[in-house]
Order: sequence, then C-alpha cells, then structure tokens
Amino acid sequence: MLLGLLVLSLAFQGAVTASSECEECKTIVDLLQFEWGEKKTEECVMEIAVFICENFHIEDNDVCNFIISDFSDEFMYVVSKVVLTPHELCGFIMKNNCGDFVDPLAEIWNMTIPGNQPAYVPKNVVPTGNPTLRALHLTDLHVDMFYTPGLEAQCDTPQCCRPQDMNVEIVENGAVKQPAGPWGTVGSCDTPYWLLTNMLEHIASSAGPIDYVMVSGDLVSHTVWAYTPETHSFMVKNLSDTIRSYFPTTPVYFAVGNHEGVPVDNIAPHFTPKKYHMDWLYKTMSNAWQGWIPADQEKTLEYNGCYMKKIYDGLRLISLNNVYGDRINFWLYINQTDPDGTLKWLIDQLQDAENVGDKVHIVAHIPGSDGEALEGYALNYYKIINRFTNTVVGQFFGHTHSEKFYMMYSNPDDYKSTPNNVVYSAPSVTPYSDFFPAYRIYTIDGVHKGSTYQVIDYEEWFFNLTSNNANPKNVVWEQLYKSANAEYGLKGQTPDEYNQMIERMKTDTTLFNKYYENHYRRSEYDGLHPCDTQDCRNGYLCDARQFHQTNKLCTDLEGQGKIQKPDAKKKKYSARFVTEKSKRRGKEECKI
Repeated sequence: MLLGLLVLSLAFQGAVTASSECEECKTIVDLLQFEWGEKKTEECVMEIAVFICENFHIEDNDVCNFIISDFSDEFMYVVSKVVLTPHELCGFIMKNNCGDFVDPLAEIWNMTIPGNQPAYVPKNVVPTGNPTLRALHLTDLHVDMFYTPGLEAQCDTPQCCRPQDMNVEIVENGAVKQPAGPWGTVGSCDTPYWLLTNMLEHIASSAGPIDYVMVSGDLVSHTVWAYTPETHSFMVKNLSDTIRSYFPTTPVYFAVGNHEGVPVDNIAPHFTPKKYHMDWLYKTMSNAWQGWIPADQEKTLEYNGCYMKKIYDGLRLISLNNVYGDRINFWLYINQTDPDGTLKWLIDQLQDAENVGDKVHIVAHIPGSDGEALEGYALNYYKIINRFTNTVVGQFFGHTHSEKFYMMYSNPDDYKSTPNNVVYSAPSVTPYSDFFPAYRIYTIDGVHKGSTYQVIDYEEWFFNLTSNNANPKNVVWEQLYKSANAEYGLKGQTPDEYNQMIERMKTDTTLFNKYYENHYRRSEYDGLHPCDTQDCRNGYLCDARQFHQTNKLCTDLEGQGKIQKPDAKKKKYSARFVTEKSKRRGKEECKI
C-alpha cells in the first residue's frame, strides 16, 4: 500500500529535483527489498531497474536504453560487480550522484607511454612525380537482407523498410505513409544487398586499379533486437565473400565495428565468464579473411579482433578493435582500463615500426570525439598517436556515417598547439539516417625510396537516392568531387592545411556550405536543411577539432556564439522488439 501511494505521488507530482528523485528512488528500493525479502533482491534487480526507468521517465541513459531490457543476463552480471548496495542501483541508473554510486565510465586512466620520442617531423605536401597507390575506403555497410521496396519507411521501430515483427507496426487500412524506395531510403532504413553489389560492380568496372581496400566496420543492419552469433557469423562471411568476388586479387582489410557486437556495442573482454566471450566472432573473421591476414597475426585477431600487416616495403597497416573503448559496451563498467590489452598491443606495434623506420596506417571504427567513445580510451589513444606522430601517417575511421575529418594537436587540449595529424572519417554506404550512400578512394604516396606513405588526395562518389529511385532501371553513381584538395582549396593533405581550413570556414560561408553538403552527400533539393546560423556552423567546426571530448579545443568558437553540435537522428534501440516482458527475469516472483 505504501509503495502504491508513492507511485501515485510520482504520477501527479510533475518535475522534481534530482535530490528528491534520489530519495524517492531509495525509498522504492527499500520498500521492494522489504516486500520481497533479502534473498529475492538479486533475482528481482531487473524488475527494480525497469521500474525506476519507467517511473522516473529516464530516456537518454545507456542503462535504460540498452541494458535492462535487452540484455538481462549480461546486465545482472555487470550489476553484481559494480553495485554493492541496493541504494547504489539508483545512482547506477539515474546518473545524478544518487546512492553514492561512482560511475566507473567517468574515470580517466593512463597508459604508460614509451619515452625517447624522436623530434617531430612536420608532415609536408607530398612532391609530385613519384609512384602512387590507390586505396578504396568503405565503411558502415549496414546491409539489411530483409529490405523490401514498398514497405513502410516511417515505422515506429529503429529499423524500417522491412517486414515488421510486431502487430503495432502493421499499417492502418493497408496505407503506407512512405514506401521504401527500390534502391534505398534516407531515414531509419539500411542498405539493400543489391545496392551493395551495384556499388562494388561500379567500382570494379570503372574506378581503375585499386591496390587495397579498407572496410572500417559495421557490416550488419540496425536490427539490434535480432542479433545472434549465428546471424552475425553468416553476415561476416557473406559480405566478406561478396567483396572478394568483385576484388578477387585485391587485399581487403577490415576493422571491427560496434554493430559486430552481440548484443550490440558489446565486446566482452576476457575477464568476463567464457560464455560471454567474442571468440566465435573473431574466429569467424579469421576464417572469412583468409589470405588477407598474415598467419602470424591470426592468434591476435582471434583473441581481441586486432591485427597488423606489412602491406608494402616500409608501410604497415594496423586494424584496431576500438569497440573496447565504446561507452555503450557495458562490460566496461567493470573495468575499462585497456580491455584485452589492445592499446598496449598498439604501442608495441608502433614501437616496432618506429625502430625500423616503417610508416603506419590505422583502420578503426569509432572516432574518439564521438559520444559513444569513452574519454579514458580516447585520450590514451590520442597520447599514443602523439608519441608516435612521425610513424602514424594515416588514420581511417567510420561510425558517424558522415564525411568528416578530425584534427590532432601536440597538446590534446590546445588548438593553438602544433597540428600534427589528420584523422579521416569516411562516408557510409548505408543511408541510415540522413545520408546518401557513398565511398571514397585515396591517392597515397607510393612505393619508392623515401616514401612518406601520406595521403596525397582523395575522390568521393555517391548514390543520389532521390534521382535513382525515380529512375530505378538506369541508376548511376556520381562523383561528388574528383579532388578533395581542389574542392576545399587545400595545397595538400597535411595537418596544417586542414587546420587552416577550419579557420577559413569560420568566415567563408561558401566553403563551409560545401563541407556541410558533402558531409551528407545531399543538397537542399534533396531535403537537406541549411546550416545557416553561426551556432550551427560552430558545431561542425568544433567537431573537427575534437578527437577527444573537451571544450578546451573550441574556446574561440564559444566567443562567437553557442556551439550547436550536429544531431544524429538515430532512433533509440528498445527491447520491446526483442524480449517479451513475460520472459523477464523474476517477473512472477517479483511482481510490482
């Protein structure tokens, strides 16, 4: 009866302070614990967590959105390790210093960085006249094998344009508000398989020689409620074989994306029980990538999803699994300090390369500035690259679905310090959720004596879904631009040039608008809203400086107005598509 009165008061109370919410949450936990008894508290934790999230209307919270409903077994294991008292559960979920819970994801930890750093050698514009390489960069394929033209593109689930598995998603009176296009749809829809093969056929037949391919993660669709080891294994093998069939003699180098995790974003380190380990995924990748991965790297790949390959004389490629730095990888609540030793392994690889004078390209998925990146991991990665800044001459990421670049500075907190590296974030193949499909081809300083192996320039191609869906029997891939240098007025692909580009975009609205439209591969005629305020422009410019999460890199922009960060219009993942409430742990014994 007391609990009923408390819940009733919550319903009519309206806005309350964080402090009073905290006290109410504690009271709820105490009452439930008293009602159920101490022995049942652990098995009823799931019900308490769901109750707190629903009754306090917690929306933007990793725990509520991802853990408590979808991943009950994993959630229970994590809670058992990080929540010591029932009151701490309130702080764990509510994130307002309630219940004396200390959020381990907010901690900053430090790697031991090797000393004896060589003097910094600036990255200059690469001279012309030497041999070059051409590298294709694909990212965020997100192929949906169930994409169906004509089905609803404006559904209520996180994934549309496909048969829905809930009655609530059946359209009223058979009316479809927005039919899925024959070649794809901008919105909550992923890549049809035939769009992927059409792109690969186009590249293979018209792009000319490609020396190698980089695929920086996220092969599977956003149907996170349907993720299983079996479906993921199938997709990894299927898509690897598909790319191989169009480039049979070209090496392809993959990186692990957050959507390769099962559950989504979750790559369990080896300090967890064996049943949660991702060995099955890494083994599948090792088998699917035979011939592309050196035999001496297979054990590393099968342990933590990383590998290194000497792809040319003087150039090494490192595939780094940085889902171990994903803040929605909830295993990291237990311990986020270099899970499975990936950053220590990276340091060792870079030290070996530095010792013999080799250059390094890194392929990874999540940029450190992204809201899904843990600051502890991102800052350590930043410091590692700064230590080996002469060795690392190319970094190729994805995840954002947008065309982006990021600056790195000798002082990670000072944009006035020396710009010493550029990070490339390539456009996605999927149109989810605001983008036209695209791919990128880099021209790289090639194999010759004294090669820098730096990027010289790149071109970009895109697929206009508006025009191609209107004429589906005669689709074309169009060149967004032939040269990034010419498009943005760069003398070359150097940190100094990109840093100056940010400065120019502060006042040059024509240049900024080019960058903004290329960011989405769309124009106002294809439904793109203009970014015509200083606050909006500041958001994109600040984003380009932040390869880790600090506002210190944007203080000059704050003086020109607010910083309105780009809004990724992704729907929240919800377990109502996955786990029926009747299957919830302890539902019968722990009725609320």
